[in-house]
Amino acid sequence: MQKKLLLASGCVLLLAGWFSAFLLNSIPQNGNLYILGPTLLLGVGMGVTHKTVGGKLTALTLAFTALIALLFMNQLYPGRSVSISAFKQRMRDSGQTGETIPIIIRDSDRNDVFAKERFLESFADVEVHLFAKLPGPARMMTFDPAGNLYVTLPKLGAIYQLSDTDHDGHADKSILYHVGMERPHGLLWNDGKLYVAETSQLLELKDTDHDNQVDQVRIVLEGLPDDGGHWTRSLALGNDGFIYLSVGSRCNACEEDNPMRATVLKINPETGESLIFARGLRNSVGLTFSPDGQTLWGSDNGRDQLGDDLPPDEINQILAGENYGWPDCYGQQIPDPELGSSARCQKTVASSVDLPAHSAPLGITFGDRLNAPEEYRNSLYVAFHGSSNRSVPIGYKLIRIPYQNQQMNKTGKDFLRGWLVNDKVWGRPVAPVVGIDGNLYLSDDHAQAIYRISWKQEE
Repeated sequence: MQKKLLLASGCVLLLAGWFSAFLLNSIPQNGNLYILGPTLLLGVGMGVTHKTVGGKLTALTLAFTALIALLFMNQLYPGRSVSISAFKQRMRDSGQTGETIPIIIRDSDRNDVFAKERFLESFADVEVHLFAKLPGPARMMTFDPAGNLYVTLPKLGAIYQLSDTDHDGHADKSILYHVGMERPHGLLWNDGKLYVAETSQLLELKDTDHDNQVDQVRIVLEGLPDDGGHWTRSLALGNDGFIYLSVGSRCNACEEDNPMRATVLKINPETGESLIFARGLRNSVGLTFSPDGQTLWGSDNGRDQLGDDLPPDEINQILAGENYGWPDCYGQQIPDPELGSSARCQKTVASSVDLPAHSAPLGITFGDRLNAPEEYRNSLYVAFHGSSNRSVPIGYKLIRIPYQNQQMNKTGKDFLRGWLVNDKVWGRPVAPVVGIDGNLYLSDDHAQAIYRISWKQEE
């Protein structure tokens, strides 16, 4: 009789744990501390059940109670997307605890969003400086050999040049380097020239008299699609001397008429000749080459309107001539429920890393040139811009994915987070880049800021 009562108690605890967990997923709460209740209930329930019936039956009971709780919750909240996978993701996120650190801000920058102290949760021994506050949303960045940082401000049609001449972690020179462009986005520096991707063309900019102002503009490639949809054009430079440029899709999910859409182009910067390098990439905002310069990697933003947890966003190893699935497939060659088929998906390339749906991975960079411990140098850094089409917001952080011996880990690790506080957003990370000083720089188009992230050095 006592054994039956214990088993019943265990089942009740498991049901309560699953129920409260799914309720948490359905009704947004403030902060991750709310997850402690479901975690405690499930932990105690598993312990009581295991003591009564052993490990195998405990596992079956756990799955059975989860199914019952899920069915009940879907009846109670039919308009919400309640899923075990979403709860697992939240459990994983809440299981990581970092150190709360202040952003180091100059008095002259204490205005607007930084009028009060701002804090981030760090998972490394780093300091974060507010490197620069800009007059518009900051997007993609690149460095020249002298250590000047260039950043695009698409809404202003401008590029700014930033310098930290006294090396105090804050830019003391902010110069309008060039203006009058049409939504400039991707940037790269090569051989004394700055390349910038507008929505409809790729430009080469030169400052021939060295007065920190562009005085020579050459159109490298024109005729890029400019008929709506995803407008950002991002850039990467290969060891082969070619420029790689991403062109996003015109729509959320459709068959494109323009063959340039949802592709990465390979461009000869001297002649402007181009070809489609890879296709089936809905919106690869982040492009970068591996530390050896041989392999192109890209982030990709999945489609909307399939619920909170589908499809996953992606990190892809982008190879010549391959198709990465969109709009037919996503992730691990899974058919899109509206457009895909198993037959077509078998001819596509699976993602290298699946990321949480709607986290919106944008800029990416490898950390091999960081002045940091080895594990942080052997990582790909990915900026999560944050969800715009999800009942519970996620993202708004910087993660790293371990990368070693040309192999990418299948899961990422939180590196910095805290731009989302109590479901309120004060910043949205866009793109990380490694400076020639060995520090990591990160743009933020919501706070109109650039952060400098530096590892504390042992004395």
